[in-house]
Order: sequence, then structure tokens, then C-alpha cells
Amino acid sequence: MIQNILIFIISSNVYLAQDFIDRFIYHYISLDTYSLEFDYVTKNQGEIVYSQKGSLFFSKSKYRIVLTDLTFLYDGENHYTIVPENKEINVSNENEIANYILPSKIAYTISKIKDKIKIKKNNLFEISYEDESENNYSIVIKNDYSILRIDQYLANGYINSIVFNKTVFNKRIDDNLFYFNEKKYKTYYLNKL
Repeated sequence: MIQNILIFIISSNVYLAQDFIDRFIYHYISLDTYSLEFDYVTKNQGEIVYSQKGSLFFSKSKYRIVLTDLTFLYDGENHYTIVPENKEINVSNENEIANYILPSKIAYTISKIKDKIKIKKNNLFEISYEDESENNYSIVIKNDYSILRIDQYLANGYINSIVFNKTVFNKRIDDNLFYFNEKKYKTYYLNKL
């Protein structure tokens, strides 16, 4: 009898965790817009080596990520990394930071590796997985699918952490945020990668 109860409890927890993952994936894949405010911190051996505040705006697969000294922009065709300090703009077909900071990209990644993720449930959900570069990720999520924290453990010992302070879903975002105006950057070097 006790064995049957334990099997039922374990099966229920596995089902509930998997159901949450499915709903999390669907939530972010079906969102039209979201915006986030976050703190971005890089540590090496426990010491902070880089720390910035940032904001992120997402609308229909386009995004703008603003850090203190960088802006990442995707207009639906190209990825732009704008570096005011160097008066430089890099234009490329992809941007690695977007894969690990955009909740919709994270949801897509998780949907492809559902059989390889680990899930813990307390008051919050914690998802952990390893990517193809052998970097480990830990993502803490609230019941409303808001991501609280992402930790990326790099193979070289560094840890990148993103702590989300504010999340807003499905609010109108001005399309001009995702438009790259080359005229605004006349004095910048444009580097097409």
C-alpha cells in the first residue's frame, strides 16, 4: 500500500513538473510582447568582474537589449551590436546573448531538450540543463512563468547571472525601438560580420 502511494506521489510530481514546462514553453512562444528590467553580473571565483543594469524589449521575434555600455538590436533581419565607447556597430546573422537572455529563446531551447532538463519544485520551479558547449544553466521561474533568475555556468569557471527585477507581458511596445536607423550612427564604424 505505501509503495503504491509513493509511486503515485512520484508520478504526480513528474507529471506536474512536465506540465509546467509545457505551459512555460507555450506561454513564451505565444506571447506577442514582453519587457524586462534586469541586473547582469559576471563572477569569477566568487568575485564580481562585471556588473550592469539592463532592459529588454521583445515584440514578435524582434528585440532590443540595452545594457549600460552596449545595445543589442534585432530588427527581424539583422542583429546589431552597438558599442558607443568604440563608435562601432557589428552587424551579424545571430547574437549569442539573445539565446540565453530572451525568455522566448530559452523556451525554444527547452522545448528541444525536454528529455535532458532537470526540474526542482519548491515554492518556485528551477530548471537546469547543459547546452552543446557544455555550459550549464539554472533558471528559476515563478508560477506565473516570470523568470526570476538565470545562471550560466561557463566551462572556464565564470558565472553569468541575470536577475530579473520587473517583467511585463503583452503591453504595447513602440515598433521604432526595433528599427535600426543608420543615419543616427553616421560617425560609427559599421562592421558586417
